[in-house]
Amino acid sequence: MKRKYLLYAVLLILFTACTRNSDSLVTPNSSVAAAAGQWKVIYYWDKKDETSNFAGWAISFQADGKLTATKGGTTVSGTWSQTSSRFNLSFGTDPLLSDLAGNWQIISITDSLIKLKDDNPSQDDELHLGK
Repeated sequence: MKRKYLLYAVLLILFTACTRNSDSLVTPNSSVAAAAGQWKVIYYWDKKDETSNFAGWAISFQADGKLTATKGGTTVSGTWSQTSSRFNLSFGTDPLLSDLAGNWQIISITDSLIKLKDDNPSQDDELHLGK
């Protein structure tokens, strides 16, 4: 009889401890990315270090899911969204910034650093945005 209750207790603990990751959408204005200020590409790896390709670009995330990337007199508009494990960037058809576009897997996010990696395990791409 005690074994039966022990088994039920263990099953209950396992059932309540295991939660399904719903990957639900985080509203942009509640995300770290919507924080005031501009973000810069501080590291971009695509088979080699290509960070220098994005020197001078500043990316601003708006609470409504829009973003702007500016460099000198050039402004590129795009969109962004975030789930619990993904960070999606789109820069339209801009040839350079389209390298940053995609559905990135989140490594970590703080107030001053966003670390992302390609969601395709066969790719080694990484993108780090810093303030």
